[in-house]
Amino acid sequence: MEKCDATATNSIDVVIDFTRPDGQRTRPLLVDGKRLYVDEHYISVWSPVLRAWCVECPDRELILANVQYDHVLEMLHCIHPTYKEIDDQTVHILLPLAFDYQMDGLLHRCECFLVQHKLPFLEKVWLADRYKLNRLLVLCLREMRPNSKIDLTGSRYYGLSDRVKVLLLERLHGSIAPEEMLEQPTDLEQFHHLTELNFAMIRTKTGRGYYVNPYYIAAWSNVFMERISSVKNMDEVFCPCTHEELKAFLMAVYPPQLRITEANIGPVLVAACKMESSGLLRKCAMLLLAPQTQLSVFVRLSLLDRCFLHQLLDPCLQMLHRPEHLLEMTQQQTYECLSVRARAAMLDRLTILLKNPGIKSHNCQRCKQLSGCAQVTWMCPHCNTYSSDTSLPKKLSAPGIPGSGSSNIKR
Repeated sequence: MEKCDATATNSIDVVIDFTRPDGQRTRPLLVDGKRLYVDEHYISVWSPVLRAWCVECPDRELILANVQYDHVLEMLHCIHPTYKEIDDQTVHILLPLAFDYQMDGLLHRCECFLVQHKLPFLEKVWLADRYKLNRLLVLCLREMRPNSKIDLTGSRYYGLSDRVKVLLLERLHGSIAPEEMLEQPTDLEQFHHLTELNFAMIRTKTGRGYYVNPYYIAAWSNVFMERISSVKNMDEVFCPCTHEELKAFLMAVYPPQLRITEANIGPVLVAACKMESSGLLRKCAMLLLAPQTQLSVFVRLSLLDRCFLHQLLDPCLQMLHRPEHLLEMTQQQTYECLSVRARAAMLDRLTILLKNPGIKSHNCQRCKQLSGCAQVTWMCPHCNTYSSDTSLPKKLSAPGIPGSGSSNIKR
């Protein structure tokens, strides 16, 4: 079972040691002469190739040839509840493995990363062509304009298939851009029928049921792990969620794994809490604590509080840099719904802000970013002396003080 470590600074960390067997992961993979231990039910959900090998060799270790140990370990951390993020380096490691082992869910994650991140144009086109990422290829072609200047001399160009070269040529000469391919919505079709892979019924409090792989669900849920350990017949297992919550949970943990957004995080987070899913809680916490997330601090705080993630309240409140903004939160209609712990955390943050209130939002002269600094240093433009006196801006703006408003800010 995975270990969960929750700290106030690092969100929620889920740790799995694939180098040693445990109650879940007993199937050895031999890679570069080293062993990694996995749950054959779990990897079968992700890869039909690995599933076929597990069926053909039920009692033997699986030998993965022509791959590197570190690359396979990276892949395992990405598809398990550890949910390691994809970056500019690892995407080039994961794509070949996902393609060779027919891991459509991992290919989808890599494609979503490439769609959202900047890479050289021809690099994206080559990756889309090589690994059959059709949505990415269409987006690249739509970005092109007639007579665009593209370097057609590099190795990536010569590695393109003839089909994609023709598409580039026609687009350069003014052909109509292909229609945009939207990200395919995740549905529950695969859970409606009994199969060799999904052979157990999981029922909600309202009676709705879906066919799942109980060992796969157990890897994501401590509640489910305890239930399948205590029952002899796994044909039907009950869960503590409503239908909507279970639906959100299944789509979030099964490949291709629902992309969690501001619009759907509510039911996903509640389901993760009820199912005691450390991996899914970590995914939700990453979104809630990300500065670019389009949710107010009060909404983030309410969601964390509702799911008893009290260790993350302080990092959430650190997004507030002005005491008046925190006081505005106390006027929210649902303020009384917050726990005593959450309201106490708000007071702790208010105390810090009142001691060091910072300044109003401004553009930093160095990095040009809009910020409301909690700590600033003022420099006199005449004598170049420094001061961290927070009352200095008020003194400088007082009428009758010569040279007011002319001091510089150092962050």
